[in-house]
Amino acid sequence: MDASAIASQATQMSQQNIAAQKDVAVQKKAMESEEMAAQGLLQAMPNISEMQATSQGLPDHVGNNVDTTA
Repeated sequence: MDASAIASQATQMSQQNIAAQKDVAVQKKAMESEEMAAQGLLQAMPNISEMQATSQGLPDHVGNNVDTTA
């Protein structure tokens, strides 16, 4: 192998390494963005225990069973 082939191969390997690092950085940014969106959705969800406590003053047994006969 001559010197130019070795240099060419080293350059190619370096470019592949840089491309892989870029891909990892882009993936991390995408994951961070998705995490922030998920956190926003979780915070926007109402608290179920608060909803159950203020269930329009209905008796506790209402809504526990479903009548499936027609």
